[in-house]
Amino acid sequence: MPLFSSPPAVPPAIELYGMASPNVRKITIMLEELGLAYAFRHVAVFRAGQFEADFLALNPNGKVPVLVDHTTPGQPPVVRFESAAILIYLAERHGQLLAPAEPDRGAVLQWLMIQACNVGPMLGQLNHFQFAARDGNDYAYDRYRNEAERLYRLIDQRLAAHAHLAGDTYSIADIATFPWMAYLEKHGFGAGDFPHLCAWRDRIGARAAVQRGLAAIHEAEAIDAEALRTASASDMDRFFGRR
Repeated sequence: MPLFSSPPAVPPAIELYGMASPNVRKITIMLEELGLAYAFRHVAVFRAGQFEADFLALNPNGKVPVLVDHTTPGQPPVVRFESAAILIYLAERHGQLLAPAEPDRGAVLQWLMIQACNVGPMLGQLNHFQFAARDGNDYAYDRYRNEAERLYRLIDQRLAAHAHLAGDTYSIADIATFPWMAYLEKHGFGAGDFPHLCAWRDRIGARAAVQRGLAAIHEAEAIDAEALRTASASDMDRFFGRR
């Protein structure tokens, strides 16, 4: 598979560029919930595919996911990067999974931002210092583990009082947060200590669209796992931004 899957001469209506990561899973789940047809374009991030010129033309920040929407006739495609921005775009364009008026709309956006600004960054840092750079980094590991525990507890407490993160209705806040909650046990926390989070996780995971969204990048999971296993030191230095 190439480092970066370039668009074909006649692109499908929606293209999603990504890898097997929680932020990309958010978007495959959202597309499946909306019942939209799309093509998945794998980006080989462990081989610097995200730094190729064609990809940087889509997202100058060199990150996945990126959505390219060709569905408006006679108009140039809409390009969106940053997973929360993509979720908002799709929800507003298709009138689903984001309440149109306050106070429900604000509740969804607040909990979406908790995921985008807190859950993703903090759990991502814990992943790094737990799985990739544990030795000699006790302070960083403890800091991010404590913050991850606080966020897991926050979500558990929220779900003790509400069926979904933004209230009683399933929304893009749930879609954004769900893929990251798979790390709970991997981070060394017990499911029994977060019963409301885990019950919610089971309910979301049982949705047919969620299962389809997870299955959509099953092939990418194997490709990325093998690429990580065989990555050179220079590959990993580039991936982690080490100089």
